[in-house]
Amino acid sequence: MDRITAMNAFVRVVEAGTFTKAADTLDVPNATITRLVQQLEQDLRVRLLHRTTRSVTVTPEGAIYYERVVRLLAELADIESSTTQSLAKPSGKVRVETAAAIAAGVIVPALSDFYQSYPDVEVELGVGSKHTDLVSDGIDCAIRPGEVSERMMVTRRIGEFHFVTCATPDFLQRHGMPRTPADLSTRPSIGMIYASSGRALPFQFSDGATETEPALSHRLVVSDTNSYLAAGLAGLGIIQAPSYAVHEAVSAGKLVALLKDWRTPTIPVHVIYAPNRYLSAKVRVFIDWAVTLFERHEDLRRS
Repeated sequence: MDRITAMNAFVRVVEAGTFTKAADTLDVPNATITRLVQQLEQDLRVRLLHRTTRSVTVTPEGAIYYERVVRLLAELADIESSTTQSLAKPSGKVRVETAAAIAAGVIVPALSDFYQSYPDVEVELGVGSKHTDLVSDGIDCAIRPGEVSERMMVTRRIGEFHFVTCATPDFLQRHGMPRTPADLSTRPSIGMIYASSGRALPFQFSDGATETEPALSHRLVVSDTNSYLAAGLAGLGIIQAPSYAVHEAVSAGKLVALLKDWRTPTIPVHVIYAPNRYLSAKVRVFIDWAVTLFERHEDLRRS
C-alpha cells in the first residue's frame, strides 16, 4: 500500500465528512477511498473512524493521527514544491471558487495566458454567489469580493472595486437624467439579491461628508449577476453594478454612468485558502497569476 496515498485519503475523509464527498474531491471511486482507509487502519492496528450510514466521525486515536498526518503531508508538499522541477512545470487540477461576474468578466477572458504558461494545469472553476466550505468541498482557493467571514482561512487582499450606477441612453430619454441620489426613488430600478442576506442590496452613496441610501422602487429583482446586467442593458431600470462588470458597456455607450460626483462603497477582493492545506506548485502559480491579473486590471487594482 502507498502509505502517503492512504494518509491523504484519510485526511480528505476527515475534512469532507463522508467517504463519498472525499472520493469526489480526489476524483477516485468511493471504493478506493474506503479500501485505502481500511488498509491504513489494519496496518496501524487502530480504528481511526467511526462509520454510520449517514456520517463519519473521528475516533480519539484518529484525531491525534489526523493532526500529525496533516503536518507531515504539508512538510512533504513543501519539499516537493521547493524543487526546481516542481516549480518549473506545475501540473494537475486546481479547484477555484469565485463570483459569477469575476469569473465571466475577469478570470475566464485571461485564462488563455495562464494556460500558455502552465499548459499542464487544469482549472475547475466553481461559479456562484453562495460560499461553500473550502475544506469539506475540496476547494484549493477562492477569490471572493467583500469581507471574509471565515476566520480560520489564510486571506490575501488582491484588489478592490467600486460600484457604478448606470442605465441605458434610451431609458434616460424616457425617464430623465437623475441629478441626486434622491432622484432615483422616482425612477424604475433593478434589485440584486445576494444569497447571504436574502434581500436586495441598497444603492449607497456618499458626498464625502454624509452617506445616503435612497428609497428605491425595484420593478425587477434578480439573484444572478448575469441576469442583473442583462436587465440593465435591456433598459428595464437603473442598476448599481461593479465597475469591472460594466466597464465595456459604459465605454461602448450601451450604458451611461450616473451621479459621478457621488462616491460609492469600495469593496475588497481576497483570495483565501485553508491554512492546513499546503500550497502545491499548481495552486501557488494560479494564485500568483491571479494576483498579477488583478494588479494589472484597471477596475480591480488596489488604489
